[in-house]
Amino acid sequence: MEKSVHLDHLTLGVCYYPEHWEERLWQDDLRRMKESGIEWVRIGEFAWSKIEPREGEFTFDFFDRFLDLCEKEGIRVIFGTPTCTPPAWLTEKYPETLNARQDGVLYRHGLRQHHNYTSETYLRFCDRIVTQMAMHYGRHPAIIGWQIDNELNCEINEYYSDSDHKAFRAYLKEQFGTLENLNEKMGTVFWNQTYTDWEEIFLSRPVTTHGYNPHMKLMEKRFFSHVVSRYCERQCEILRQYIPQEVFITTNGVFDHLDSHGMTQRCLSFMTYDDYPNFAFDEGTHPEKPGAMNDRGNSWSLTRCRSISPNFGIMEQQSGPGGWVSRMRQPAPKPGQMRLWAWQSIAHGADFVSFFRWRTATMGTEIYWHGILNYDNEPNRRLREVATLAGETARLSDLPGTRYRARIAMVKDYSNEWDSQLDNWRRQDRISDYGWYEASQVCHAPMDFVYLPEEDSGYTVTLEDLLAYDLLIYPHPSILTKERAALLRQYAEKGGTLILGVRTGYKDEYGRCPMRPMPGYAMDLAGVKVEDFTLLSSADAPETVAWGGERLPAPEFNEVLLPLPGTRAVGFFCGNYYDGRPALTERRVGKGTVYYYGAAFSRETAAQFLKKLGMDETFRRWVSAPWDVEVAVRGETLFLLNYKAEPKKVVLHRAMTDRLTGEERCGAAEIPPYGVMILKKEGEDQ
Repeated sequence: MEKSVHLDHLTLGVCYYPEHWEERLWQDDLRRMKESGIEWVRIGEFAWSKIEPREGEFTFDFFDRFLDLCEKEGIRVIFGTPTCTPPAWLTEKYPETLNARQDGVLYRHGLRQHHNYTSETYLRFCDRIVTQMAMHYGRHPAIIGWQIDNELNCEINEYYSDSDHKAFRAYLKEQFGTLENLNEKMGTVFWNQTYTDWEEIFLSRPVTTHGYNPHMKLMEKRFFSHVVSRYCERQCEILRQYIPQEVFITTNGVFDHLDSHGMTQRCLSFMTYDDYPNFAFDEGTHPEKPGAMNDRGNSWSLTRCRSISPNFGIMEQQSGPGGWVSRMRQPAPKPGQMRLWAWQSIAHGADFVSFFRWRTATMGTEIYWHGILNYDNEPNRRLREVATLAGETARLSDLPGTRYRARIAMVKDYSNEWDSQLDNWRRQDRISDYGWYEASQVCHAPMDFVYLPEEDSGYTVTLEDLLAYDLLIYPHPSILTKERAALLRQYAEKGGTLILGVRTGYKDEYGRCPMRPMPGYAMDLAGVKVEDFTLLSSADAPETVAWGGERLPAPEFNEVLLPLPGTRAVGFFCGNYYDGRPALTERRVGKGTVYYYGAAFSRETAAQFLKKLGMDETFRRWVSAPWDVEVAVRGETLFLLNYKAEPKKVVLHRAMTDRLTGEERCGAAEIPPYGVMILKKEGEDQ
C-alpha cells in the first residue's frame, strides 16, 4: 500500500515550542503565523516533563491551554511523542534505560537520544507516556497528526547497552535458529571466533585494530534497524487505539541503520524529512569549488524521502543560519534562499513544508540554530519570505498529489548500504552514488531512487514498478541475490536498459564471498566474467575507458572483463597493465539491454552514459537551461530552480503559463539570483 500525504492544498507550517515561551506570547505568535500563511504547528517532541514532571504524576493543563488556543485561532497541530528526551528523574533512577558506547560507558542525561531501544524499563515508560497523551489529547479537534519521537537514529545510530546485547542474541536466535547455523553463516571459523554458547555473543566491542567480523557487523546493523523500527511501531499501535482514523501518524528524518521504507509501510501514514540545505555552506566546506552542487545537492536527500512516500512532508525546513554552541557554523541564508529551498522541497514531492522554527531559542544548545524570527521577535526578511511563499503556494491548488516525473532510477538497497560502511574496498559506492546523481542533475535528467526490499521488510517492488523507468542504474550491488538478479532480468527482457558497475555480485546476503566466478548471479544477466581486478592507488595514473570516440574516467577500482557469447565489448581501458582490455560490455536481453562497466562512475562518466543512451535533457522540447539550473517536473508543472547568486538565462521552446504571475512566457527568459520559475506545461515531452 502506498504511503503518501493526502492534502487538498499546499500547506505551510512551523515548529513551535510553547514550553520555551511565556504564555502571554502564544496568542500573538499564532495570529502572526496565520497572517503569514502558516496553518500548522508541530509541538511537544521534547516536552516529556511538561506532561509527567515526576514519575507517575501526569498533568495535562499546559498543552490543554495551548491546544484550545490553537483551535480558537484556527491553527492545526502535529503533536510529537516526547520519547526522544527522557527526563532526568527517569534516567537517574533507571540507568538501564541509557544507551552505551561500544566500551560499555553509558551516555548520560543532558543532550537527546541518550536512551536505548531495548530496555524493557524504558519501553514501559514510553508506552505509558504515549498512552496517557493519546487518551487525553487523542481526539482534540486541533490535532491533525502525530509525530513519533524525533529523528530516529539521528544523534547516534548504534546501541551497546546490556539490554542491547541481550536483545541481539535473541534476534540472532530468531534469524539462525542454531549456533551451528550462525557459525557457518557468519564465518566464525576465521580467527577462532566460533561460538559454543549464545551467551558468548555480543554486539561489537573494542578490538585490537579495526578487524571486526564483517558478517556480524552487517547483522548488527540489521538488528539496529529492527529494534528502532519496532520501537516506532509500538508507539503507533498505542496511538491508533485512541485517535481518529483520519489523523495521520508520521516521523521525521531519514537516518542511517534504519529501513525507513519497511518501517513506513508497517506503521506510518507517510514519511517526513528534515531539510537543511545550508549544511552545504558549513564552515570548512568549499562551496566555491567549480561545479559543486552545494545546497542543490540536497535534492539527493529529498529523492530518498520521495522513494518512501511519493508525496511527503517537510517537518523541519531550514529558515535561518544554523549551528549549535558546540558544533556547526552556518551563514545566514541569502535573500531568496529560504524561499528557494522550500520550492526545492515542493518540486521533489513535498505537499507540506514546516519551517524550523518560529522564533530562535534564547537558551540552550541551539541558541545559534535560528528560526524565522530572531531573539528580538521583530518582523524580518525571513518572515516576509514566508508570506511571499504562502501567497505563491495558494496559486498552485492543483499540485498536491501530483508526482515527480523521472525516466531513470537508481536502484538501491539497505544491505549494500550497510555493508559498504565497514568495507574499505567499497569506496566506489560513494563515488558512483553521487556521480550518477550529479550527472542526472547537470544533464537535466530527473532521477528517482528505487529501494529493493529487505527480507521481511513489509513492502514489495514489482516488475511493474521497475518498468515505470526506461533506465535503471544499480551501480555496485556487491550483495546480489538470485531473486534480485531474476527481477532485473525480467526488467531487461521487457525492454528496460540496465547499467551495472564494478564489484557487482561477488558477495552473498551475509557479506561472504562464495567460490564462484564474479560477478556472481549477474554473470548470466550481463553476459560477462571478471578476469582480473585492482584497486587504483594514488601512484597510478588516472585510468580512462575509450567508448565510441569518448574517453570516460574510470576511477577507484577496475575490472578486466571477459565478454561471454552474445555479449560484445564496447569500451576498452586506456592505461595501466591492462591497456586495451575490455572495460565496458553490452548485452541484449530480450527487448532490453544490459551494460556492465568495470569501474566506478564519476559525474563525467555517468553524464556520458546519459548522453549516449539519449536519456539526457528529458524535457528538451520544453526548455533549455544551463547545467546549474535544476529542472524538475511534477505532473504538468515545470520547476526551474536557480541556486546561484547571479541571474541565469533559460530558453522556453513552447509557450507556457507562469504559475506565479499568470503571464504567458516563451523564448528567452531570466531567473533572478536564488530565484524560481514555475510553469504550466501541456502536451507530450517526446
